[in-house]
Amino acid sequence: MSYAALIENLRRSVVQVLSGRGGGSGVVWDRGGLVVTNAHVAAGRYAEVVDAVGQRRHARIVRRDRERDLALLVVPQGDLAPAEIGDSNRLRAGEIVVAVGMPGAVAGIIHATGKWVQADLHLAPGYSGGILADAGGRVIGINTMIYRGIGLAIPSNEVSKFLREELGGARAA
Repeated sequence: MSYAALIENLRRSVVQVLSGRGGGSGVVWDRGGLVVTNAHVAAGRYAEVVDAVGQRRHARIVRRDRERDLALLVVPQGDLAPAEIGDSNRLRAGEIVVAVGMPGAVAGIIHATGKWVQADLHLAPGYSGGILADAGGRVIGINTMIYRGIGLAIPSNEVSKFLREELGGARAA
């Protein structure tokens, strides 16, 4: 699969999140309307999401964890395309990754893993809350910030843990 095709597939699972003080991106985590983004993207109790074809939908912010910089939104109207979730524990330095957000996509290489997935990506405004994917198109992180020129993402396994805490294990794996 070419990178252009990989990015097009990933874009289907990225939404733009618009909330009180601005916005960013979000990742459709499952068919039930769960969207994960950063806590700094999702302000207030409600947000609006715009899907890949431009359809606007209302979302309710059900949980925010500022320490991990994660937020969970529920979009009641169905048919959002969920991402394929990967295992961030399997990542290794040197792997190629792709960041997808609103409005674009960039590729880079993993430098280190642990509390953060660190990659040489230039994440611009709008990438916060978006997908960090491996070369196979699996989500292995949620983009959050740039620190000293290195893109940081929350590992997908940490996101799954956050969701299990909120949902009691249902729909979060």
